[in-house]
Amino acid sequence: MSTYKLTPLEELRLEKKRQREERSIASQRLSYELQYLNDNWGSMLTKGLTSSMKTKFTETMDNISSGNSYSVTPFVTRKRNPWVNLMMSNLPLLGSVTWKLTKPAIIAFALKQGTSMLFGRKKNKIR
Repeated sequence: MSTYKLTPLEELRLEKKRQREERSIASQRLSYELQYLNDNWGSMLTKGLTSSMKTKFTETMDNISSGNSYSVTPFVTRKRNPWVNLMMSNLPLLGSVTWKLTKPAIIAFALKQGTSMLFGRKKNKIR
């Protein structure tokens, strides 16, 4: 009994079909994950912030209670405020949240200025 051998063209067609199926499955998976993020972004953000703040708070409390509040580093004369450490550790997250909040205001201001420059009333010049 002989086996049927595929031609190179048929192999390419089968590979193309398999790639399309994998792409559609990946597209569905990505769509599901984006929908999940869209539905749960608020709770994920608050959980991330609270867990980060909780760990920083416990680290600060451990350092204060153990009496080991100053680390031995050269040229450092004073310890940074724990709130500054907390802010610096969450700086990328805070920056992205701040940008998402201020971006619409900046765009609105720029559009208002641009439209007033283009369509603003022309002042009557006294001759």
